[in-house]
Amino acid sequence: MTDATRKDLAAELLDRYGHRSLAEEAEIQLDGEPHHLFQLLELAALTDGRADPGTAVRTFVTLRDNRWSTAGHVRHAGPGQITRALRDAGYPEGDAGRISTALTDAALHLLDDHGGDLGGLREDAGRDPERERELLGHFAEVGSGIVDAFCREAQPVWPELSPCADKAVLDAAGRLGLGEDTRSLRSLARDDREFVRLTDALLRVRHEEDGYAEVRDRAARRA
Repeated sequence: MTDATRKDLAAELLDRYGHRSLAEEAEIQLDGEPHHLFQLLELAALTDGRADPGTAVRTFVTLRDNRWSTAGHVRHAGPGQITRALRDAGYPEGDAGRISTALTDAALHLLDDHGGDLGGLREDAGRDPERERELLGHFAEVGSGIVDAFCREAQPVWPELSPCADKAVLDAAGRLGLGEDTRSLRSLARDDREFVRLTDALLRVRHEEDGYAEVRDRAARRA
């Protein structure tokens, strides 16, 4: 595939599915404040399941409306209440229980070990991406999928993570012919924020019937 074709596909993805990243759609401020970083972790966990990205954003907004969007409030709520909220939002039982356990355990350990602040975890890791991933993975039920999703969404505020694209994103990129190399994919975006919008567009297109074909057809008309 030529560079021009790849650029047309990326432009069409951004036009159709990437006007906003998932964090921007959820109105999470990307400023590195403790409660906003925890909200990014929540959103990342909600995308690590069978629910589509739109459902993940709507479910996050429900949790925030219930004030379950800081480490302290999530620990106080406990996994039972959060599991019920996820089930009500349409999450399968297994995903609802796993994600709620991940969030409540992350909240507990963040409060005990890092003052409730993922920024503290970052400093404890020396801003080393591999060490950051390792510390995030210490939370119960926070598997590689949630860690990768958090790193994907946190790139604009933790630039040492860039470029980051998780398995689901690279799978979608491969199906469109964009390749499955993160750095090559990053070259199609102007900056880290646009790159996150591009990766999230690839997440969205995976859940759209005929989404891949539509993007290819519309990109071909750009040529």
